[in-house]
Amino acid sequence: MRPQIEMKGIRWLESEDPTFEAGEVRTAIAQMTNPTAKAFSYTAELYLDVTKVATSGPIAFSLAPGETKPISFPVTMPAFEGTFPVYLDAFVGVELVGAFQATEDVTLVVTPAIIIGPITWE
Repeated sequence: MRPQIEMKGIRWLESEDPTFEAGEVRTAIAQMTNPTAKAFSYTAELYLDVTKVATSGPIAFSLAPGETKPISFPVTMPAFEGTFPVYLDAFVGVELVGAFQATEDVTLVVTPAIIIGPITWE
């Protein structure tokens, strides 16, 4: 039996709006389902842009036959502004069994850190 996987949506914890501060660590959750009659061990990676400007790294998990489970993907946002598509690839061994793109892109902003010291007169 060939391994398969289904993914239902990607959502970001503690955020309805996927606009994040550069450098933040954010966690995405994806509902992953094994639609087959056999258990499989998977490795999945969530990343921003096809150039992988940020990635969760490989996340290992197992799913029993027919099981659906939320999988967490922590990502450190890169330190620059931009809007990036979100991708999720799932593997069994070296075989790619699922490649998904989120319906919403992630937007990164950089808020300038301005420190105003005490005002002194000379």
